[in-house]
Amino acid sequence: MKLQTDTIIEKLRQIGAKKVMIQVPDGLKPGVFDLFNALSKEFGIIISSDPFFGACDVGDSVLYKDVDCILQLGHSEIPNINYPKPVVFVEYKEEKIPEIRESLFGELKDRGISRIGLLFSIQYVEAADRVKSVLQKMGFDVLTGKNDGRLKYPGQVLGCNYSTGHSIQKDVDCFLLVSTGIFHGLGAQLALPKDVYLLDLNDLTVRNLAPETDRVIRKRYASIERAMSSRKICIVVDTKIGQKREKLAKALVEQARKADLEPVLIYSNNASPTDYENMRCDAVVFTGCPRVPIDDQDRYSIPVLTAPEFRAAIKARSDNRYVMDEIVSTD
Repeated sequence: MKLQTDTIIEKLRQIGAKKVMIQVPDGLKPGVFDLFNALSKEFGIIISSDPFFGACDVGDSVLYKDVDCILQLGHSEIPNINYPKPVVFVEYKEEKIPEIRESLFGELKDRGISRIGLLFSIQYVEAADRVKSVLQKMGFDVLTGKNDGRLKYPGQVLGCNYSTGHSIQKDVDCFLLVSTGIFHGLGAQLALPKDVYLLDLNDLTVRNLAPETDRVIRKRYASIERAMSSRKICIVVDTKIGQKREKLAKALVEQARKADLEPVLIYSNNASPTDYENMRCDAVVFTGCPRVPIDDQDRYSIPVLTAPEFRAAIKARSDNRYVMDEIVSTD
């Protein structure tokens, strides 16, 4: 990614920035020297080396309380977050789009699919436009779902929000996600009722994610079953501004008490297995990013559940359908 420093400087000038904290994802860190040298000629610059998890996470308040602007690289704004300081988002969009051949979508044709819901992660919004053109040329009806207040673009997905898919799920035969790796595809398949196909731009393959997701769901039900015999429950509020669902956590505490359990309300900025295991709790319910329980369960010796999973464990839900926890808004 080639950063347009002139454009960044102009945006910082427009908001009257003087001292700026910069968040850089791992993949863009090699360019941090050029960025620092260009911006520090005019602005006071703090570069955060802490990991961050997207536009929902603008860093530790210990750092951003002393700056008047945050510059985050690689993500798009989450519109319905009330950020504590002005934030300039520099979106990362993949510049090298490979050739998209019609032969990639032969299986979809063979299955008799005619209506496709097109999804993409933010880096591949332009690649998705090219995919849409190829699919339409092949005769597919391509639908792009409406974004809710947490998403910037129609068709965009986050690891915790698939509202663009929900908005058209009754109108399509399947979904096609344009991305790389399985992270967003796994979430989409957990959240959506139709098959999700991943067009992986790393290796230019298309595969149905339903079989892989079935294995994940079985593991999630195993965690839910283990949690059914738990009594001491840590219910965690994530203090990241875009993940903080305190009202949800407090409601879960009350549900736990009604189920004759012993809950404790915990506030945390980063999930750590050791913290909860030292408390000698039997299970953890994480109300921040739902991908922590789903993707990191193997790091824990105790069950780690999302809010819907916990409700299933204590029989607070009447159905047995697996429900993906999605963040629509925060407190």
